[in-house]
Amino acid sequence: MKKSIRFLGVAFLALSLCACGGDKRSDDVVLLYTTDVHCGVNDKLGYSALASYKKEMQKEYKYVSLLDAGDYIQGDVIGAFSHGESIVKIMNEVDYEVVTIGNHEFDYGMDALGEVINGLKAEVVSCNLEYIGSKTNKLAKVKPYTIKQYGGLKIGIVGVTTPESLTDATPSIFKEDGKTVYSFHNENEEAYYKKIQDTIDLCNKEANYTVLLTHAGNDDAARPWSSRDIIANTSGYLAVMDGHSHYDVQWEKVKNKEGKDIPLCDAGYKLNEFGKLVIHKDGSITTEFISDYSTRDKGVQDVVDAELSKTKATADRVVAHTDLALSIYDPNGIRMVRSRETAIGNLTADSCRLITGADIGFVNGGGIRTDLPSGDITYGQVFDVNPFGNYIVLKEVSGSDILDYLEHCSQATAKDYQKDGHPNGEFGGFAQVSGLRYTIDTSIPTPVIVDKAGNFVKIEGPRRVKNVQVLVDGAYVDIDPAKTYKVAANNYILIEGGNGANMFMDDPEIEAPVRVDFQVIVDYITNVLKGNLSEKYSSTEGRIQVL
Repeated sequence: MKKSIRFLGVAFLALSLCACGGDKRSDDVVLLYTTDVHCGVNDKLGYSALASYKKEMQKEYKYVSLLDAGDYIQGDVIGAFSHGESIVKIMNEVDYEVVTIGNHEFDYGMDALGEVINGLKAEVVSCNLEYIGSKTNKLAKVKPYTIKQYGGLKIGIVGVTTPESLTDATPSIFKEDGKTVYSFHNENEEAYYKKIQDTIDLCNKEANYTVLLTHAGNDDAARPWSSRDIIANTSGYLAVMDGHSHYDVQWEKVKNKEGKDIPLCDAGYKLNEFGKLVIHKDGSITTEFISDYSTRDKGVQDVVDAELSKTKATADRVVAHTDLALSIYDPNGIRMVRSRETAIGNLTADSCRLITGADIGFVNGGGIRTDLPSGDITYGQVFDVNPFGNYIVLKEVSGSDILDYLEHCSQATAKDYQKDGHPNGEFGGFAQVSGLRYTIDTSIPTPVIVDKAGNFVKIEGPRRVKNVQVLVDGAYVDIDPAKTYKVAANNYILIEGGNGANMFMDDPEIEAPVRVDFQVIVDYITNVLKGNLSEKYSSTEGRIQVL
């Protein structure tokens, strides 16, 4: 058995073993946790390694629980084809005890998420997600927190879900009769922090110690809802296990509102590792990441293999051949697709425009999830690029709305796209474009005014998006705000107002949403490009200049 562990913190107290009768196991509490698995059921470590490691820990400790910080049912065909049902079966087999809800849990709709929550054996916690409608709460089983009993010790686990879910997911799923009926307590920052603090205080009336299980994000793009903001504005808990940003946060101390150091941890993406948090009786903790573990649990692996086999025939079908690999990252592994023009963004936007015959094509950078390989590419690989099952829509929109859209999509763009080895200035709604070129002047603060949910309201001040031109008969000409243009994009942008870009929602449709976005990519690569990507997509074209 090979086991390599990266220690990410310094123990406040040496681990002590307590002999209780014949049981020599430690009575400290072990919380194993995963973050942003995104259907990576067999990736890297995989669920079978996690299950095996959990059983190993149960031989050393009396009390071992498994938690997840959100975004588990979406990210690959196994989740999309089953609307999360296959993932539920696997997570139940691994024996998760507590999970929170990530923004991508909403991707298949509220009915599907309700089925997922009802099917999970784990308790589902999210203190700031609340139904305020008058019909049926599809998420009735979600609790603000739970108390786990470990011998004589009670540990409270409080869940938090990012309010970005309102615009990251399809906005209409949160509505009844046109009115939003699922609140994330994001009327303002103070209301959000207060809801979390009130829940912590309530939890602490029952628990000896409390921890937070959050899907909030820990980078600047997640502010003001981020885990760092939560810590800075709350108190009364030992540690935060966070997801959403896909970063490995090894062991970082962040000061809470009382000035105390609180450990913040994030176990990365797609089971590249998982975390282990040990809580001692006096409230001291140790933490580590397990990044290489070779033993697999056969029972869990059998379930994983069975669920994968249900989609394998379709996913493995070769649908196109390309001579060039395209990436969402730069050569150093820094994600660029949410803040800069990319070749893969140009390809996907071109597929929208050229297959539909539109003047302009848009794709939100956050919707492009992974690289496109070279050689024979399968249905599953193309699906992984755009895994949300959106449909391409053709609408007639005004030049003025296009200008507002580009401004909205560029609101977070920074002069440097990376900072300290991480992406900088990202926004999931950043526009990858076709049939357009323009400049973003980052020296000008964003003039975009949004409401509490992040939806576009108006432009107030000088615009940072300049020199916008439309490709007409092979030449770029200045956009006319008074003119209408045929725009092709997915329903998430043009119909649902995703990422807060609501300026197109009332515009008339030229073509109803009938073609799935990833199928449009296949059609473009196969029928238009004949698999030859190198000629057009070996580099970017300067469609988006950032100053």
